[in-house]
Amino acid sequence: MKSSTLAFSLFAPAIGPSFDLEKLPKTSALLLQVKKEIGTAIDNAKDHFKRLRPYQLDDQLSVGKPEPSFSYPSGHSTRGTVYALVLAEIFPEKREAILTEGREIGWHRVIIAKHFPSDIYAGRVLGQAIVHSLLGNPAFQKDLGEAKAEVQAASAAGKPVGAATGQ
Repeated sequence: MKSSTLAFSLFAPAIGPSFDLEKLPKTSALLLQVKKEIGTAIDNAKDHFKRLRPYQLDDQLSVGKPEPSFSYPSGHSTRGTVYALVLAEIFPEKREAILTEGREIGWHRVIIAKHFPSDIYAGRVLGQAIVHSLLGNPAFQKDLGEAKAEVQAASAAGKPVGAATGQ
């Protein structure tokens, strides 16, 4: 499994300036477990389709370092979708802003020629399927409930909530 550098802190602007996972251990543990678990689904799909990236087909599109994996489906779009959907469950009052940020993660990858638009769309579909599966898991539901309660308690106590760390 390839390591992901996509950080939960990307969602801080959507959730608010006090988004700090260090103060939310149950929420942090849930998100880190999700991050760990989804890698195999992404890698398996990429390794199955073996689609080249735009810059591999046209070297004039090359920006930055080459990616170590295939293009389809977009791992960033998949992760952005999964993270956004899970965070929207935890922070329902920020749902639209969180989902917008999740979509933007994928589009940034098209702009820098790391992906085709269809890679992004496929990543969103895969991300939605992953979250659908997670929501059907009783252990995940329990952990999600604990994360929601933790955030609500911190919010009621006036403490910062969220994920300013790069986890």
